[in-house]
Amino acid sequence: MKPSKQESVPSSFFDETYRQSSDPWRYTSSFYETSKFRTTIRSLPKVRFKNAFEIGCAIGVLTQKLAKKCDRLLSVDYSEVGLEEARKRCADLPQVRFEQMQIPQQFPTEKFDLILFSEVGYYLTMPDLLTTKQKIIDQLLPGGYLLMVHFRYPVESFILNGDIVHDTFIQESAQFLKHLGDPRKQNFGIDIVGHHKRYRMDLFQRL
Repeated sequence: MKPSKQESVPSSFFDETYRQSSDPWRYTSSFYETSKFRTTIRSLPKVRFKNAFEIGCAIGVLTQKLAKKCDRLLSVDYSEVGLEEARKRCADLPQVRFEQMQIPQQFPTEKFDLILFSEVGYYLTMPDLLTTKQKIIDQLLPGGYLLMVHFRYPVESFILNGDIVHDTFIQESAQFLKHLGDPRKQNFGIDIVGHHKRYRMDLFQRL
């Protein structure tokens, strides 16, 4: 089923994709994905997060790595089929909880010191992306961090591309978000953003 460009990609698209393959994006076998996940974790500040939020956890491969840096981690995905695999993969990580959630129509009310927005934004229409941005700003604690990671080039199933997603967050958000780093890669963009001005650049690892 080809997604409509007039509405954000629905959960049924991802459910169908996971029914065709338990790892359709080759998170466990692709060198590209392995390298991207490694870079994602290295891009985070050298702190332990009290309460983190992962938007778009898929089958939980990155969740496993992220959980090591978190006291609590809420990981959500559109697809309940994908979440079944994620729960099995992370069964030994008591700090992680999973929920099926349609972003931005559904969004947690708790506050977070880290929000990971990875490989999700280009499945949204621009109105839904703008709503997501505002909800992230509202739920990100002062001094908290937003890490965005997205593939940069057009794909048939995408509504937007990664650069548009990242620029939408960074541009016209200076009152709320401070852009801290942009270690651009050839195929994917990764940006670290801090909420307000309470941040320390010395907390970041060298990429």
